[in-house]
Amino acid sequence: METRLIRDSTGFASLEPFWNRLVAGSVANTCDSTFEWLFTWWKYFGADRRLLLIAAYEDSVPVGLAPLYVGNGTTEPRDLHFLGQGLSDYAGLITPRDRPDVTEALVSALLDLRSSWDGLDLEEVPAQSPNKALLDRAIKAGSVSAVWQTTVQCPYLPIEGGWEAFYATMGKGFRHEVRNKLNRWNSRSDGRIEGLELRYVDRREVDSVFVDEVVALSGERRSVDGHRSPFLNHPDQEFLREVLPLMGQRNQLRVGELRSGNALLAFMLAYHWQGVVYMWNTQYDPTYAEYSLGRMVLVSLAEQSFHEGCHELDFMRGEEPYKFQWTTLHRTNLALRSERSAQLAGDMQAPPGPEAVQVVQDETSS
Repeated sequence: METRLIRDSTGFASLEPFWNRLVAGSVANTCDSTFEWLFTWWKYFGADRRLLLIAAYEDSVPVGLAPLYVGNGTTEPRDLHFLGQGLSDYAGLITPRDRPDVTEALVSALLDLRSSWDGLDLEEVPAQSPNKALLDRAIKAGSVSAVWQTTVQCPYLPIEGGWEAFYATMGKGFRHEVRNKLNRWNSRSDGRIEGLELRYVDRREVDSVFVDEVVALSGERRSVDGHRSPFLNHPDQEFLREVLPLMGQRNQLRVGELRSGNALLAFMLAYHWQGVVYMWNTQYDPTYAEYSLGRMVLVSLAEQSFHEGCHELDFMRGEEPYKFQWTTLHRTNLALRSERSAQLAGDMQAPPGPEAVQVVQDETSS
């Protein structure tokens, strides 16, 4: 096995034919590890940063990837980060599930480049990742001072059985509220508001017109209650304007909409990868907050995912109460940080050594 360091976008692009196949068989098999997501992210967030992408090869074929970059050392420390950091909900080394030797080769190559970086700030590593233990051992052997910190919970719902049976378990109160809000909407002007009916739209691809609508809706919501949205940040918005149409073209997107005529009143934007629907961003028109349009569109998209044959709804990082109305299960994300970065990130959880790090288990029923 050999490793190769890739430092530019041309070399990065050359891996596209292999990339998603590697992701699908890896311990980092999520929508945030795909070529579409990470290559586009680098295009918009890589300025003044140094790409440090390591590929492991066997017989001239890539078998593993370490998708990393180094801070510029001027406006930010020269720390190692995963590509996508900040917008990705999950990150990690893209290595086969049953090949710890691939991970070891990538980490060894990374330690050989120790003079290229000063510290670690590797966010959103799933606690259950088998690569965590390998990183622990490598860091200890390489005398790299770093600690693990818990960052966030990520609720998820396995899809088992049919929609009707599942929805019955949501509880009478939940189901009654959804039905009641819809009935209240329908009772206005005989099912119309401003002369237009409420309708659900299933969208698999998006264009610039849709993104414009999302930006406008997100702006309206922020003006009312200060709700934050990546669609209102830059260069986040520019990144999303390019990556969302691309993901849609490759069947990696699911969008549920509630519209009144042509007006977008609510949406749930989700990613679709390997049978998992990742609920990423939702928004609603604050003018109609009393009708719980966000809840309605989520119910419709969840039902659609059941009927499509998906095997999991992943609500991604964040502990918003509405997510735990759907499930009691969650996974936990961690960050591996140098002590300096850990102090900047908040209270440091510093155990005696890497092997002694205690993490929350991957599934709980709190």
